[in-house]
Amino acid sequence: MNTDTRHRLLRSLETSIRLAHQLEEALIQETRAVEARTPETLQEVVATKQGLLQDLETETRQQRAIAEAASESFTPEGMARLLSRMDDGAVLNDHWQALRQSIERCNSLNQGNARLIDRDRQRVELSMQILRGEEAGPAATYDPYGRTRPNTRGGRRITQA
Repeated sequence: MNTDTRHRLLRSLETSIRLAHQLEEALIQETRAVEARTPETLQEVVATKQGLLQDLETETRQQRAIAEAASESFTPEGMARLLSRMDDGAVLNDHWQALRQSIERCNSLNQGNARLIDRDRQRVELSMQILRGEEAGPAATYDPYGRTRPNTRGGRRITQA
């Protein structure tokens, strides 16, 4: 593997690591914005996140091209083989592993944010159903013996109560 290819891969990995760390910070800001229910901040963070993702995709395409030009697949195994064949492969492998770990943290943060957003969406949906006087789900009352009994009476809008 020539020095130019090694240098391009090193630069790409370093750029990806920097972008992934910025993405982690954006995801943490997104969590705070969702928890604080500040839609303006959330919109700004989402725009930042999208830009970072596009930049990361560009670097990923470059890394894929380098691996494929060296007749390796762009998989963890293929990259391990490629890096083992390169001069200073241990340094490149450390960068590769740091990138993978950062991306895993980003995925975890993103999934957590998705759960928060979904929970808020469900809460708003339930509130809207209550305000419209619709059945808001499996509401139950209890009979004199403590057994649950579904609420069969139709609801009234809260504005009519």
